[in-house]
Amino acid sequence: MRQWTSWVVSVAVSLACSAGAAHALDESKLKNLQAPPPAPVTPLTGDIRPVKFAKLLIQLKPEPWAFLRNRDTLADDKLLTWQEGQKAVNPQAYAAVFEEEMKAANGKDAAGGGLFVQEASTPDLLVAAKITDMEGRFCRSCGLIMASGRWEGSVVMSTHWEVFSALERQVLATADITGGYNAPGRGVDGEPEQFIIQAFRDNVRRFIATEGFRKAVSTPAAPQQAYTAILGPITLVAAKPKPGVAQASASVAVVFTETGSGSGFLISDNGYLLTNHHVVGASRIVKLKWADGSETTGQVIRSDPGRDVALIRTDPGARPALGMRHTPVQQGETVFAIGSPLGDRFQNTMSKGIVSALRSQQGLTFIQSDVMVNHGSSGGPLIDDSGQVIGLTASGQMLNGSPVGINFFIPIDDALKTLYVTAPAETPSQVAVHKP
Repeated sequence: MRQWTSWVVSVAVSLACSAGAAHALDESKLKNLQAPPPAPVTPLTGDIRPVKFAKLLIQLKPEPWAFLRNRDTLADDKLLTWQEGQKAVNPQAYAAVFEEEMKAANGKDAAGGGLFVQEASTPDLLVAAKITDMEGRFCRSCGLIMASGRWEGSVVMSTHWEVFSALERQVLATADITGGYNAPGRGVDGEPEQFIIQAFRDNVRRFIATEGFRKAVSTPAAPQQAYTAILGPITLVAAKPKPGVAQASASVAVVFTETGSGSGFLISDNGYLLTNHHVVGASRIVKLKWADGSETTGQVIRSDPGRDVALIRTDPGARPALGMRHTPVQQGETVFAIGSPLGDRFQNTMSKGIVSALRSQQGLTFIQSDVMVNHGSSGGPLIDDSGQVIGLTASGQMLNGSPVGINFFIPIDDALKTLYVTAPAETPSQVAVHKP
């Protein structure tokens, strides 16, 4: 058997611990080490935001942290001493533990989704841990299990935790946790680094149970239409000249959330952007990527699942809002859809079609068009041949997984009315003339 001088061999990390003859004081303390009882799994209820364990750091004090005895080799007792300062560790094995404990608490995978998670659905919430203190006792073939080849012992571990939102660009929760692991009476087979993994597992369980973590990962209820009347109407601002068809894409953004992406477009020069409720879901903050490659953060102000519309507030920079048309839509007129099918790889794709019909579905009015749209186009604008918005992309019919040219768009006036938003008064110089 090899001499064990590192404690995360299972993830191929050398921690450069030095071993020396045991000192009486340290040996006495570590030889009798016992970890606290294991923490139970605390269930997470409700909708939980996807979360990913992304980083593990270790920074122990430069002093003995573990007592090692191996009766099989008849070696002298050793004390293991940390000499690495702060060290980043490959988080793979620990990420697996974190995901297992999240699934045990929530009944779902930590990252959400399943086999068909897209790249755009990379979790917004990132978790990092730093092991700040640790004590260990590792003894092979000791006590009642002498000559068994099994390891017995304990590990006590303290960790500092942080939950970071990539969209909000801030730490949402922190906690300092102490937990540990005691090997069962008959010991365990294998290498003693598994004690470290199990102590980390106990820390994960205790962290999941904290109020800060549970608040950070809980999905808040999206604002509903009923609240908008209480808050009062939002009046949009129009100041800049409105773009035509060729310039409209500059005012359309990819909308990224924790669970996927869609499209959205500026409807006000002071930064209001319109999209679908099913694009933002229950997100409070979204990331917006514009046609020029720049990114901004947006806050979901209002959202209505019934009409599937949502309002986002962001910094528009110098981008103008699209003009909005309030006159009736006619069957057969030319229209253009702008969106980001399949994510930002095909951002600001424009397609051309006609108004096929006006439809009523479950009491709601939709514009039907043969203009091409795909997943990721949801929430993008449908504009007429003068660049004015007449609707926003809602859904499309599929046959055997392929689009069939029957797509539905929410009329712009319905969207504004649902969200209790008042369109701006525009001067003739700001409004593109629609050609009937």
